[in-house]
Amino acid sequence: MHNALVIEDDPILRELLVEEMKRIPAASILRVRSACNLAEARQLCEFAPPAFVLLDVRLPDGSGLDLIQDLVALRPDVCIVILSGCPELLESCLCLSPQLFAVLSKADGLAPLRQATHSFACQFVTGVPDIASLSPRQREMLFLIGEGLDTGEIADRLGITLATAQTHRRQITARLGVKGTRLVTFARSLALNRD
Repeated sequence: MHNALVIEDDPILRELLVEEMKRIPAASILRVRSACNLAEARQLCEFAPPAFVLLDVRLPDGSGLDLIQDLVALRPDVCIVILSGCPELLESCLCLSPQLFAVLSKADGLAPLRQATHSFACQFVTGVPDIASLSPRQREMLFLIGEGLDTGEIADRLGITLATAQTHRRQITARLGVKGTRLVTFARSLALNRD
């Protein structure tokens, strides 16, 4: 089992991030824990080194960046995603460690986080469909499938013909390798709602 750790001092955001982590396709293999500061994070890491870490930069007892080397020492294959409310810090973070999977601005919302967690899941679980293979229109359709719309409703919502929507849906199933209820379940598991 792979552990995930969310390190965020804001309790509402921390809870939201934990819920997002539980929704990724690999959620069945992830045990998601959370910490509100560096001290608590270090204690959790010693007990069960995480495979995946969402790391806030500014924490009450120091910089989340100070934890990176500890994480790598405990688990060399750790995958770290840095979250920052300070976009000016993001570029300087990129060269910190090869284990740094992504550096995301909190101001950009949940979409980049969902994409990063999906990419992470693909590394650990075989058979997780790769949404990067979809066109923007196909991703938009996947959003709507995840909302529970059928192909006719999607055609109406997007202002396209039913035949065009059916073609897009066939292409989605071919590219992702999933269809029917499995496609709907997958779309919902990604939580691909519009922010």
